[in-house]
Amino acid sequence: MDSGKSYDTISSEQIDFQADPLYRINEENKAVPNLAVALPEVSKDGLTVTVEIRDNAKFSNGEKITAADIVYAAQRVVDPATGSQSANNLSYIKNATEIIAGTLKSEELGVKAISDTKLEFTLVAPNSYINTTLSSTLLSPVSKKFVEKQGKNYGLTADALLASGPYVLKDWNGTDISWKYEKNPYYWDADNIYFDKINVQVVKEVATGVNLYEAGELDGTKVTGEYISLYKGKEDLVSVQTLRMTNLEMGISSNKYLQNEKLRKALLYALNREELSTAILNGDGIPSVGVIPNGIAVNPDNGKSIADDFGTLVYTDVKKAQQLFKEALQELGTDSITLRLVTSDTDENIKIGQYLQSVYETNLPGLKIDLANVPASVRFEEMMSYKFDLALGGWTGDFDPTSYIKQHEEGYEHNHSQWKSKELKNLVTALETTDGTDFSKRWEHLKEANQYLVDKAVVIPIVQASQSYLINPKLKGYVTHVLGTPIDVTHAYIEE
Repeated sequence: MDSGKSYDTISSEQIDFQADPLYRINEENKAVPNLAVALPEVSKDGLTVTVEIRDNAKFSNGEKITAADIVYAAQRVVDPATGSQSANNLSYIKNATEIIAGTLKSEELGVKAISDTKLEFTLVAPNSYINTTLSSTLLSPVSKKFVEKQGKNYGLTADALLASGPYVLKDWNGTDISWKYEKNPYYWDADNIYFDKINVQVVKEVATGVNLYEAGELDGTKVTGEYISLYKGKEDLVSVQTLRMTNLEMGISSNKYLQNEKLRKALLYALNREELSTAILNGDGIPSVGVIPNGIAVNPDNGKSIADDFGTLVYTDVKKAQQLFKEALQELGTDSITLRLVTSDTDENIKIGQYLQSVYETNLPGLKIDLANVPASVRFEEMMSYKFDLALGGWTGDFDPTSYIKQHEEGYEHNHSQWKSKELKNLVTALETTDGTDFSKRWEHLKEANQYLVDKAVVIPIVQASQSYLINPKLKGYVTHVLGTPIDVTHAYIEE
């Protein structure tokens, strides 16, 4: 529940209830003022960004929120002592990269409090997506006094957390599978928060969630597979196309077999994404076309989408895959390979894992896939240790397409394969600095980087995910997003 350390969507969905960002993303996927009173003011050179925050904002203990609390939050994220796995997400701020590397102190980060209500950010380069970039909960206010009092326990239990958002977390000790949120009476917009309490229950089996929903015990639950077809056309079913990429990630640095490019390409071409999307996911997702999701941006010169302009770079070619696999076995001096595939233990992930196992073992004779279905936290831990064979992962970047490339850059925390490439690093550096606001040049570099990652099979894109839910038709006022948390219910209400 620590907004400064979170990096996964499971955590961020919960953090959104209690951590107040400067800006929120509305139903049109645009940033709108939230804790900030207006959109940011940007200097002519694009390097200085000024944000004014509300004077009446308070933490859930009644203490006033000031600009200094946001400065501290940002400094804490990039401070190596914090160990944040999202530190590089703030690399657009001056000195962040050097602080993360340990060559500068966190106090030298390019963000400062001009007054109790005014913030000033100094950027490395002009950021065309600055409004949405500043909507991250990494920049939600954090009380230095409270964090230091809690020490290493901060954010690990309900009692060790101080809310800045509309709700306060209750009845959670770090391992509970149910908890609740109670309305924060000190929240600046408390008058527009409808619910006094929201109960949350972890349900790993979709059938259980559906049964509880039908019994009137849940107002919302996620659905997958056959349940999407079952509820198709009913007002209860709400589907949200997202920019989340479901990928097969490879422990290239830790598995000698996966260091063979032909083996990785065999895995890339042996997979039938269309079949997976329709037969397994029941349309809850569309086949990936590359590393960058379709719909996040268009060619600035001709308006073409990622799919139309970059082309479909990942596709099925079983004969090509089999030939590549045969050559890989010869180069590796073996007639068989066994790889362990780790997935989260939810219905959908288990089904995808089983499908991958079947397809790979069928299409690539001599390849054996051992499945390991584990709690999400265990999967995260394995991937962040960089010691695994295969893992079913996902990546939701930010509104800048660069974030989908940056994941595989050397030195980035979530470069799970530990891929090292000077060529890719130079492309990311250009995208984040010298390209500036030259959208045509940025587009060409995005295209080049996307092509590079597919050509080298650094990661295997599978599907661009959708999220489907059963939601009580009486629940109104929630907001759906293409990016980030698919549904925001913090300002929802029940229509009587």
